Amino acid sequence: MCVVGLDRSWLRVNDAYCELMGYSREELENLTYRDLTHPDDRQRDDEWRERAMAGSTEPLIEEKRYVGKDGRIIWVDLRVEMMMDDEGRPMYSVSLLQDITEKHQALVDLRSSERELRLILDNIPSAVSVRGRDYSYRLVNRAFEKRIGEVADGKIRFPEVDAPTPEAIAEDRAIHTRVLISGERIQEEAVASTDGEERTYESIKFPLLDENGEIYAVGAVLNDVTDRKRREVALKERLAWTEQIRSSVTEERLVLHGQPIVNLATGETEQAELLVRMKDSRDPGRLVPPGDFLPAAEKFDLISVIDQWVVGEALELARKHRVEINLSGMTISDPVQVAKIERMVAESTAPRENIIFEITETAVAENLAPARAFAERLRGLGCEFALDDFGVGFGTFTYLKHLPVDYLKIDIEFVRDLISDEANRQVVSSIVSAADLFGMKTIAEGVEDRETMDALTGMGVDFAQGLYVGPPQPTSDLFREDSRPVFTGSAGPGASGLRMHGHR
Repeated sequence: MCVVGLDRSWLRVNDAYCELMGYSREELENLTYRDLTHPDDRQRDDEWRERAMAGSTEPLIEEKRYVGKDGRIIWVDLRVEMMMDDEGRPMYSVSLLQDITEKHQALVDLRSSERELRLILDNIPSAVSVRGRDYSYRLVNRAFEKRIGEVADGKIRFPEVDAPTPEAIAEDRAIHTRVLISGERIQEEAVASTDGEERTYESIKFPLLDENGEIYAVGAVLNDVTDRKRREVALKERLAWTEQIRSSVTEERLVLHGQPIVNLATGETEQAELLVRMKDSRDPGRLVPPGDFLPAAEKFDLISVIDQWVVGEALELARKHRVEINLSGMTISDPVQVAKIERMVAESTAPRENIIFEITETAVAENLAPARAFAERLRGLGCEFALDDFGVGFGTFTYLKHLPVDYLKIDIEFVRDLISDEANRQVVSSIVSAADLFGMKTIAEGVEDRETMDALTGMGVDFAQGLYVGPPQPTSDLFREDSRPVFTGSAGPGASGLRMHGHR
């Protein structure tokens, strides 16, 4: 406590005041309270004193800073009153000070800690929340409001498109209550709609205890695990297909079927397209559709395993029959795989004229330079090259200038409705003309009736393939020693020879 005159000099100070400021009474005689006041707090003191000198009886109550003799900042709870005489004139002021420096520092530390916690919470990707026993939200971070919804008055304002169902709300409250009652930590997964997309979330709810060990709230951490789940599914799928495809080779569960191709000028079967199939590991009598395992093989970079097997089997068949080997765009764009295939062909005893490599036009569009390099290298060994699904690409005829192609396979899209669709006839005629111009042969895919076959013959198409010509069948049947491939759509045997395709 201190008593201060109207000239700001001390009339009285007690021992506690001297101890608080660090000065003796003698030292204080040469100072005023204003000299000890922190510079940033002097203006408020001066304003109050001015009002008090004018007759105001309102006390000054505030938290105030002083500067002690040792230079340290001293925080106090201050109450100052101006004492008046009987006529209401100011006589002196009385100040009561309570040291709150430690309390204030603890508050500063607490606020600093809260700021740090808030910064941490707002910069982590997990949605964090704290809910009281009445289910109201006491704390949420930025990720929570961004992912779930803004919180006002303890409640979430959900976007209309993502508002939870009453059932979902009831289930969430049931888990909240369970944590409050049992004190257990509960982890769960749930699928919810976010911005119109189904996302998978993993949540962990846990109890928060007060100083008496009583549960007063439930904390929750919510993570979007959609991408992780997708990666896990993809990894499992990759591992499963890797095992299935590799084991299909080692266990000899890959087989080749062949579909004959007829020469329209002679009516003889000169070639056949070989189609790779896979026997089911659990039921060898069942064949896995190529549409199931080939896309997976390409997706998981396993197509080269199948391509290598196809090439090896095809070269064996090429010793006696004319075969075509279809390769994926991924394989022909891989220098290592191309070198392996080139070495296999070079070491094979099969006549080179019996070997035709094929790639789809779509694969060429994505790998033009590698496709050209591959075709040139294999043609350099005496093999031929075919371009499949011709006509469906965007730069169709430009490929013919850049690729050493021997055969153009007209896509089934233009053959299926050839009789009834004039536009398809125009496309086929254009392809035939282009092939003649570049010295290439044409093969029409998807021929399913005699009328279409005759129309193709009249348009100058060289070869035909389809169910009318003959369905795919195991190469063991197609190349039996006591039989030669026969065109089933008309009378007459075909010449020995086979065209191989690995990825249909």
